[in-house]
Amino acid sequence: MKKILLVLFTSLLFFQNIVKAEVAMIGVVDGMVCMACQAKVEKELKAATGEGNVEVSWPEGVAFINFENTPNFSEEDFKKVIENAGFAVGKVATLNEKIIDPKSGLISLNKF
Repeated sequence: MKKILLVLFTSLLFFQNIVKAEVAMIGVVDGMVCMACQAKVEKELKAATGEGNVEVSWPEGVAFINFENTPNFSEEDFKKVIENAGFAVGKVATLNEKIIDPKSGLISLNKF
């Protein structure tokens, strides 16, 4: 009986990890020239999404969010937040993968 429960529990954990889809949103942010710009964009995105998985990089000119749950945040919402923060927005995309760092995120964004 213990073996059956162990197998069921292990299968449930494995299945749960498969079902949980990773979703990220990334966009090009034009006009950031310093760490203060980066901090402003990051603060605004975190406030708008409620997500802690926001990363902004001014050297690469990119911002991305790795969502923990299904996002209730559209690409248009992303654009509005960036524009309201005082910056221009380039290409924005939603990906079905986790973004690890700004450079790999830009590579994924260029596929769109």
